Amino acid sequence: MFKIIGADQKEYGPVSTEQLRQWVIEGRANAQTQVRKEGEADWKPLSAFAEFDDVLRAAPAQPAGMPGSPVTPAPIEAVLARDYLLDIGQCITRAWELLKENLWPVVGISLLIMVISAVVNQIVGLISGPAVRGMILDRHISPGRMGVVLATSMVGSPIYTVLMAGLFKYYLKLIRAEGPTFGDAFAGFGPLTGQLLLLGLVNGFLTTLGYLLCVVPGLYLSVSWMFALPLVIDRNLPFWDAMELSRKVTAKHFFLMLAFLFVIGLLAISGIIACCVGLLVTIPLASLSLLYAYEDIFGRQAP
Repeated sequence: MFKIIGADQKEYGPVSTEQLRQWVIEGRANAQTQVRKEGEADWKPLSAFAEFDDVLRAAPAQPAGMPGSPVTPAPIEAVLARDYLLDIGQCITRAWELLKENLWPVVGISLLIMVISAVVNQIVGLISGPAVRGMILDRHISPGRMGVVLATSMVGSPIYTVLMAGLFKYYLKLIRAEGPTFGDAFAGFGPLTGQLLLLGLVNGFLTTLGYLLCVVPGLYLSVSWMFALPLVIDRNLPFWDAMELSRKVTAKHFFLMLAFLFVIGLLAISGIIACCVGLLVTIPLASLSLLYAYEDIFGRQAP
């Protein structure tokens, strides 16, 4: 793991060797970039580390944008044309290292969004709760009760999507060392609000319907659209384009993506073991792991 001095002369990291190599490829770091290896005291130019020799030689001869400057994403055509490798362990490891380095800001921002989401869920639960309990106790899914559940999900899911979009924006800027601010956590409330509401409405309705009718369609849709939200908030895509792009990309390695979603889902709920307080760590950890996977799959990559 390394720490790095960005273009704004601020210290960022720790970042993995793979992430730093990626920044060289993207033109965000170069041979003169000052870095410090974890466990060492001295700052050195990146060229002093042999593990970066090959990528530095192959990198274009241009000034580095450096961490702290925006990333130009890969064109959609390039994303669809290439294959990708997903290392589940690496995604979780990088997420954990980033979380440890930025624990209190991440926990604070995440807690705020979680509290707002909980209030929304409580309001929705007051309406849908009796219908859900009735289906469980009677072991009978009536059209009326199903209609109540679907209708309330159509209200709660879009609001939750807008809130999570801002949190994802904050996490992505943290991953990219772009200096996230408090305002980034509410980036869902802005020009993209309409697309995010539509994403939450369509995604929530169809996925809930899939789980109610049969678990398998619900799982399929959950995996297929797992990257739709970051694609909207990060690439400004219309909601349906984001859902389709996510579906096409996840279909290349569907069962690997299913396993990944299962692992980070277990990771998220594991915080319950620590009297639920652990959720303040495990939920952000799971989200950061998902977004590291997003970066690896949809970000700029070496040819």
